[in-house]
Order: sequence, then C-alpha cells, then structure tokens
Amino acid sequence: MVDAEHREQHNHGSGTFVGGDVHGDLWQVFPPPCGKKTPGNPAPMKRQFEQDDEDEDEDDYEGVLEPLIGAAWIAASAGLAVVYAVMGWPWTDHDPAPGIAARIGGGLLASYACLAAAAAFFARLAQVFEVWSEQCAITAAQSRGRFVAGPPASMSRAMAGMTASAAVAAELLASLYGWSSYGGEVSQRAHLARRSAAANAKSAHAATKKRKA
Repeated sequence: MVDAEHREQHNHGSGTFVGGDVHGDLWQVFPPPCGKKTPGNPAPMKRQFEQDDEDEDEDDYEGVLEPLIGAAWIAASAGLAVVYAVMGWPWTDHDPAPGIAARIGGGLLASYACLAAAAAFFARLAQVFEVWSEQCAITAAQSRGRFVAGPPASMSRAMAGMTASAAVAAELLASLYGWSSYGGEVSQRAHLARRSAAANAKSAHAATKKRKA
C-alpha cells in the first residue's frame, strides 16, 4: 500500500501561515470555476441567486392591494394622531387634555409611523402603476394596426410617468429611514417598479413603431 504523498512547506516571508512553517498533507481545496459545470459540480451559484431574486420579485407583487390599503390606513391613523398631538385634543371626550410632554412624545412617534407608512404606501402605489403599464404594453404589442396599438401605448407611458412620481416620493421618504433595512427595502421596491415601468413604456412605444412599419 502506497502512502499518501507527504509534502512540507516552509514559509520564511510574509504570509498567512502561522509559526512560519506548515507540516503535513496539502490538498487542493479550491473549487472549479463557477463558469464550468463538471460532473458532480452544481450549477453556477450566480444563476441560482438570479432565480431567487426573480422569485422574490414575483412574490412581492402578489396581493399588492392588501399592503397598499394597510399602509394607507396606518399612514392616515398616524397622521390623525399627529393632528391630535399638535392641537392638544384628548382622545375621547372623557379624557383630560394631554400634557406638553405627552404631546411631544406622542407627536414624534406618530410622525415616525406616519412617514414610514407613507413611504410604503407610495412604493406599493408605484407597483400598482407598474403593473398597469405592463398590461397596457402587452395590449399594445398584441394589437393589430397602429391605431389600435396607439391608445394602450399612450396609457402605458402615462402609467410609467405616474410610477416614476410615486417611486420618487417613496424613495425620498425612505431616505429618512436609510439607516435601517426597512428604508432599503422600500427604496429598492420603488426603484424596481420605476425601472420596470420605463421598460414597459419603451416596449409599448416600439410596438407602435412596428405597426407603422
């Protein structure tokens, strides 16, 4: 029986070896390049990550109206609480008027919640407009004749503009929470919706050009 190959490496310069020398068996531990697929080697991780991102984007658009309505309700409730705090109104007719400390503390908390919910609302609203622009672009692409493709293409461009406006509002409000993951998620959602809506409008415009040709 042949013993495994035994090598010794001496390191006398700068490096990552502790103690200067490494004694023992040295094995190749580096995996093959991700661009090559060898037997027993899984598919490149980049493609897996891209597929996961696409799945997350599709899941994010499922039931978008419920988060939109929920964010609007939270923003409206928190905004009403800010008004009560500023005006010094009691919550009920039987409660005493709140003190200055309670008004300041409650107003700040309500403002924080109101702006956060407003950012989520505008991001979800951008998604709604983006889906609308996509449907109009599909209609324009499937239409026969430029006169039929023109109106849905114009609607797709209009929805893209409204998507951009809602996305900008969401990103501005989300920048107030940029220190947290919440602000990053809202900003990314708005950015993706605006980019997709712009692509939909461009596709719809190309459909009308094709019909003219």
